[in-house]
Amino acid sequence: MKNSIKIIGALTAIVFICDLKRRKEPPRIFVKDNISGGFNAKTVPPIGIFISKSQMHNSNLIAHEKVHWKQYQELGLLGFYSKYLTEFVKYGYDNMPMEKQAREIESDYCKVNYTECVKKGIAKTVSNPNFRV
Repeated sequence: MKNSIKIIGALTAIVFICDLKRRKEPPRIFVKDNISGGFNAKTVPPIGIFISKSQMHNSNLIAHEKVHWKQYQELGLLGFYSKYLTEFVKYGYDNMPMEKQAREIESDYCKVNYTECVKKGIAKTVSNPNFRV
């Protein structure tokens, strides 16, 4: 049991040291054939931004994800995930403040009805009828 606690402590320290370093760096961009959950891109601190191959040149979508990376840089690893999860539970995906902040390019309507806008093809960041399914 004591060895397990030491290992967990050491791994936690390594993660936080890596986190401090990554927070100062720009995000790494990983292009994937598919992104889970019907998404077109996801920011996964401290790893980077994952974007679908079909959207790899979509500057609006990349700008959206870079806002999430900036949020991570400001809040840190635990702060980012804690706030994101709390907001998701409290407000739902379309109305959470962290997501609305990343939707700066969108119309006021699409900032709060993002899922609908993406599915209908009226969002400025991306169009995807299978978004969030």
